[in-house]
Amino acid sequence: MTTNKPQFQVLHILAALGAGGMTASFFFVVNFMTAHPGDVFISWDILVANYLGGTSPHQLLVQFYMLGATLSAILHFVLLARWFKGFNLFRKTAAYQTLKNSNAEVQLMAIPLTLTMSMNVFFILGAMYIPGLFSHINLMGMEAQLIDFMMVGAGVYFSAMLVLALKIFSVYWMRLVDGNLDFVQNSNLAQLLAIFAFGMIGVSLGALSMSKIPTIALFGMSMAYIVITLTIMLGLIKLIIGFKSIFQEGIAPATSVTLLLPMVITAMIVVGLIRADIGAMHALDTTRDANYHLLVTTIGIGFSVIIALFAISVMRRKKYFQLLKEGKLDGSSFALICPGFAFEVQLVMWLNVGMVFTGFIAFDSTVYYVLWTPIIAIQLVTIYYFVKLLRLNHFLKFAPQQANA
Repeated sequence: MTTNKPQFQVLHILAALGAGGMTASFFFVVNFMTAHPGDVFISWDILVANYLGGTSPHQLLVQFYMLGATLSAILHFVLLARWFKGFNLFRKTAAYQTLKNSNAEVQLMAIPLTLTMSMNVFFILGAMYIPGLFSHINLMGMEAQLIDFMMVGAGVYFSAMLVLALKIFSVYWMRLVDGNLDFVQNSNLAQLLAIFAFGMIGVSLGALSMSKIPTIALFGMSMAYIVITLTIMLGLIKLIIGFKSIFQEGIAPATSVTLLLPMVITAMIVVGLIRADIGAMHALDTTRDANYHLLVTTIGIGFSVIIALFAISVMRRKKYFQLLKEGKLDGSSFALICPGFAFEVQLVMWLNVGMVFTGFIAFDSTVYYVLWTPIIAIQLVTIYYFVKLLRLNHFLKFAPQQANA
C-alpha cells in the first residue's frame, strides 16, 4: 500500500457517499430486525423501551448495529468535510476548468448525489435518537406527528438537490448534444454516475410517501415516480452509449468497476417504486400490495446478480483486484462500495417487505434469521473493501499540491 497522500480528485467524494451507504446498511438491520407496529420505521422510543440496555442476543445485535450506524454517520460527515476542503482548493486550479470541458464533467453530479445521502444520514440519526418522533404536536396551527414536519423540511432540501442536479446535468448535456462527447474516453459506464444521482434523489423524495398526511404522501409518491422515470430513461441512453464505446474501444482495467453501477441504479428504482406504492396507500387510501413488492424486489435482485456476475468477471479479466491489492487505483475506486451496500438493501427489502408481508417467511422465525446470514455477509465484505480503500486514500487527507482530476 502506498504511503503517499493522494492527490485530490472529484470522485473522492464517493468515499463520503460510501460511508453514508454504510450508515444505511447498519440502520436497515436495526429497522427491520425490530418490531414497530403502527410506525413506518423504528424510533428512539421503541428502541429505549425494548432493546437498549438488554442483554439478549437480539438486543445486543440491535445495539451493535445502532453503534455501527452512528459511527458510520460520523465518518460520513468527516469525509465530506475533508472532501469540500480539497474541492475548494481544486476549483482554483486549471485542472478544474479542464474537467468542466471534458467527459469528466459528469463527476460533478456526485456532489448532489452525496449531499442527498447526507440528509438521509440525518434522518437515520433522527430515527434512532430523537424522542417523540411519532408524537403529535401543534406547529403554526397545524397538528401532525413530529416526523411529518421533518419530512416537509427534507422535501424542500431534496427538491433543492434535484434543482442542483438538473443544473449541473443540463450544462453537461447541452455540451454533449453539440457533439462534444469523447467516445474513446467514454469506454466505460462512468456516465451512469449522473443517473445514480437522479435515482438517489428520486428515492429520497419517495421517503415522503411514508407520511400518513395525504398531501405529503402524494407529493412524495408523485416526485418518486417522476424522478425514477427520468432515471430509467437517461439510464438506458447512457447504457447504450457506454457499451457502444466499450465494445468498440475496450474497457480500461481501472474503469472496469463502473460496470457495477447498474446495480446501484437498479436498487434506486426498486426502492423508489416501493416507496411510491406506499405513498399511494397513504394518499389514495389503497391497500398494501405485498405481492407487487415481492415481484419488484425479486426482479431487481435477479437483474443485479446478472450484472454482478458480468462485472466481476470483467474486473478479474482486467486484473482490477490485483491493481487494488497493489494500491494502484485512484479515487474512482470508491465506486466499488455503493453496489455492495445497494445489493444488501435490495435483499433486506426482498426479505422484509416481500417475503414477510406475503407470509412466505414468519418474522422472528429461525428461517428469517438464517436468511439474514448472506445479507450480513455481503455487508461485511463491502465494509472490508471500504476500509481498505479508505486506508489506501489516507481517509481523504490529501496532498497539498493539486493534480488533474
